[in-house]
Amino acid sequence: MAWIRIKDVMAGMHEAIRDDKMRKELMFEWLNILLALVSFFMTVVNVFTKEYILMVSTFIFSVACIINAVLIRRGTRVKRITYTIFVVETLALLAFFLISGIPNGFSALWMCLIPSFSLLIFGRKSGTRYSIVTFFMLLFFFWLPFGRKMLWYHYTDEFMLRFPFLFVACYLLALFIEVIRAQTQKQLLESERKYYYLYRHDALTGLYNRYGFNAVVDADYKNPGPGKVGMMILDIDDFKHINDRYGHNNGDIVLRGIAQIIRRSFCEKTYYCRWGGEEFTVYLHCEHDYKEAAERLRRYVEEAEFRSGELVMKVTVSVGLCISNSMENVNVAMLVNKADQCLYMAKARGKNCVMSTEIP
Repeated sequence: MAWIRIKDVMAGMHEAIRDDKMRKELMFEWLNILLALVSFFMTVVNVFTKEYILMVSTFIFSVACIINAVLIRRGTRVKRITYTIFVVETLALLAFFLISGIPNGFSALWMCLIPSFSLLIFGRKSGTRYSIVTFFMLLFFFWLPFGRKMLWYHYTDEFMLRFPFLFVACYLLALFIEVIRAQTQKQLLESERKYYYLYRHDALTGLYNRYGFNAVVDADYKNPGPGKVGMMILDIDDFKHINDRYGHNNGDIVLRGIAQIIRRSFCEKTYYCRWGGEEFTVYLHCEHDYKEAAERLRRYVEEAEFRSGELVMKVTVSVGLCISNSMENVNVAMLVNKADQCLYMAKARGKNCVMSTEIP
C-alpha cells in the first residue's frame, strides 16, 4: 500500500481517537456542571423542607462538582486525579444517601443513574468497574447484617431485596445503549475516514487529487524548511491514441501503471497527484537531484510495459520541471505555472523528454 494512503488512514485514526477523548472530557465537564446545578437546586429544596443534613451534603457535592469542572481543563495528570476524585465523591454521597435514607428512602434511587453516566463518560471497562463497586456497596448495606446495622433509615425487606436487581437491570440497559452508541460512532468514523480519503484522492490511481495535493503542499509551505523545492508536471504522450486504439479500460491500466511508477520513483517526502486526465504532478522538497529524478522517471515509463491479457502497451511521457533554490522566493502557483510552461516546451521539442527551469 502506498505510504500516502497509510499516512492518511493513520492520521484519520489518530484524529478519531483524539476526538473521542475530547468528547468524553467535554461530556465529563458538562456532567459536573449539570450535577452542580442539580445539587444546588436540591440544596435549596432541602432548605425549604428543613432537611438540613441533606442540605449540607448536596451543597458540598455541588461545590465539588464545580471544582471538578474547572480542573478538567488543566493538564493530563490533573484530569486523571479529577476523575478519581469524582468517583470518590459520588460514592461517598451515594453511601450517605443509602445510610441516611433522607427523605423517606428516596435518595437511594439516585444510584440507578450510576450505570448510564459511568458507561457514557468512562467507557465500558471503567464504567463497568464503577458500576460493580456501586453494586457491591448496595449488597453490603442491604444484604449483609453488618451493613444493615449501619443504616439510619428503615427500608422494607422487600425493597432491600429487590433494589439491587433494579440496579443490575439499569446497568444492562445502559450497557445495551452504550454498545449501540459505540458501534454507531465506529461506523460513522469509518464512513468519515472513507469519504475523507475519497475527497482527497483520485479513485482510479490512488494518488492525491488536486484538493488533497493542494492541502499537503500548502501544509508544507506553512512550515517552510531549508533546501530546494520543485514542481514536476508530466503528461502521457499521445494518450488519446491509447484510448482510441485499445479502449478506455486499457487506458485506465496505463494510468494506474504510471501512478505505480511514480510512487516507486521518489522518497516519502515527495507528494504526487493525478492533476487531471493524463497529467500527473509531483512536488519535491527533499534530497533528490530533481533533474536526475525527472529523467529517471521518464526513462522508467519509457521502459515499462503495461499488460492487459495478451495485450502489451508502451507509452512515453513529457516532463516539465521547475526548481527554486528557496521556498521564500516562489509560491506554489508560480512553481506550477513555470513547470507547465516547461511541459509545453517538452511537447514542442518532440515529446518523451524533460525540460526544466530554475528560479534563483
